[in-house]
Amino acid sequence: RLLKQHVIEGMAETEPMTAILPGGLGIGVTVTGQNLYRNDNNRYWSKIRSKFLSEHSQNDTVSSAFDENSVHCGIHQEVLKLRSEVEDGKRIGFLGIHSESDYVEANDVLFWSGPESMFEVGRYGPIRPEDRKTELNFSMKNFIYDFEPAEWSYDVDEKILGDCQLIDITDDATGEVHSEAKKHTPIYVNEIGHNTNLCANVRIMHKNDRSVYYYACIEKENAMKKGDCVELLVDYGKLYENVRERKGYGIANLYGNVGDDSDRGAKLQRNFAARQSIESEISKLSVVRLY
Repeated sequence: RLLKQHVIEGMAETEPMTAILPGGLGIGVTVTGQNLYRNDNNRYWSKIRSKFLSEHSQNDTVSSAFDENSVHCGIHQEVLKLRSEVEDGKRIGFLGIHSESDYVEANDVLFWSGPESMFEVGRYGPIRPEDRKTELNFSMKNFIYDFEPAEWSYDVDEKILGDCQLIDITDDATGEVHSEAKKHTPIYVNEIGHNTNLCANVRIMHKNDRSVYYYACIEKENAMKKGDCVELLVDYGKLYENVRERKGYGIANLYGNVGDDSDRGAKLQRNFAARQSIESEISKLSVVRLY
């Protein structure tokens, strides 16, 4: 009943903020505090208060003359009372008026989450500042470490000094996944490859053009009963095909009799092609890009 009397308000003050560093790198900025964004920092406004808000807003920016307490709203007062009865830090739900103890187990209810209601598995990367690399730096590192870093990388839209950027969660000293990344769930999610018997239930989502997150999405036809277990699987798409070939489950391996990296001849062919690409990039380097 109460939720139906509310609408979501998106104001400029609540949008993600970014600090731009030298070289064009961006860092997300979060400001925390009590009632910074009005309405007790809740994006759900009662319809009466929302109408009052729109009358004092322009281009998603609220007028300095706006006083949210000057309008009386019975729905809002009811929400405030219910919210005050829940201990701070334990409020859950869209309006923050419930606690975990309000919910009961429903053992006979099937669980599924469509694309509109995915839940976050975790942040894949970057985990550390050094996980953000230019395409050239990553390509050289990938070549040195026998292409293992490519298994764990993503490209993102944000540029570094005008160059393409990749997210690389491997250690610069070993080429293996670094210890901080191992503390995050997404690296343990496997991929479906070309196995038609497997179904991807994890989506790859990019945030702010520079961060990669995983979200679980259990389709209705694969709904789960309480106690069911399912492996989290993702589809890396066509860009991962070179890695699949090196590991032996790419299209060329399955249907074209091409060997994986345990086949010395096939591995050398791939390595020579990669070396040519690296040499070509080096030959085009400007003095600025050397530093």
